[in-house]
Amino acid sequence: MKLKIMSHNVWGMYAPNVVKKVANRNDVMQRIYHKELPDVIGTQEFSADIRNHKLPEMIADEYAEVDVWDEVKALEMEYLYTPMFYRPATCELMKKGYVLYDRAFNNHDSKGICWAVFKHIESGKIFTVCNTHYWWMGGPEHDAARVGNSKEVLKLKAELPAPFFIMGDLNCTISSEAYATLIEGGLADVQKVAKDTCDLCSHHAYPGYDEEKGEFFPAEYPGRDYSFAIDHILVDSENADNVLTFKVMIDDDALTTSDHCPVYAEFEI
Repeated sequence: MKLKIMSHNVWGMYAPNVVKKVANRNDVMQRIYHKELPDVIGTQEFSADIRNHKLPEMIADEYAEVDVWDEVKALEMEYLYTPMFYRPATCELMKKGYVLYDRAFNNHDSKGICWAVFKHIESGKIFTVCNTHYWWMGGPEHDAARVGNSKEVLKLKAELPAPFFIMGDLNCTISSEAYATLIEGGLADVQKVAKDTCDLCSHHAYPGYDEEKGEFFPAEYPGRDYSFAIDHILVDSENADNVLTFKVMIDDDALTTSDHCPVYAEFEI
């Protein structure tokens, strides 16, 4: 039995004069999610504009949102930019929560971990998925902030059941200390251990916008390898042998939605 999880930075916080033009991007995201049908989707930069243009409702025939809004309210956060969605047909939500990263390095309270414990309905197995967005700026103090983000992930790993998956825009490459902290803490990079993998970077230029048509069109894909990637999926080392697939979607739909292509992984559960 397979479990499929997807991470997607949907580009909803920056370049506001363009991003507020959600236009056809929600339609394209809906098409991707319905075509691929991951069991769990973790999103980053999920703006109020994207929500107001009804993406959750557009995928509601297949997906429910992990409801952490009480946690968001208790933290007095501005908004939840990292919602996670799951298929009730395949996964039962058992437990959920939210961790807010250090506010000293956290624009608009957008950096944190939305996590959930699920039961895989067909197999009955319990597993944890964490969806995250790390701090983004460059320089030593900002690198240290990302290491702090990784340490928060490892705290959850120690507390929540395995298989333990962490995915998202980590804003760091495999050569960074923040990434090394995760590996040294007992996590394995799915791209490295999957039986069927790819050597591609998910991050690229912003999609273009056609003012006359009122539509976004695909960005040019740069063709860089995984050493440039900042979107990652990891699993606890004990379950690394169960990783089947790691993929970066680089078709026109993927290149239209955001400056990040969706990435997904499949596991034997």
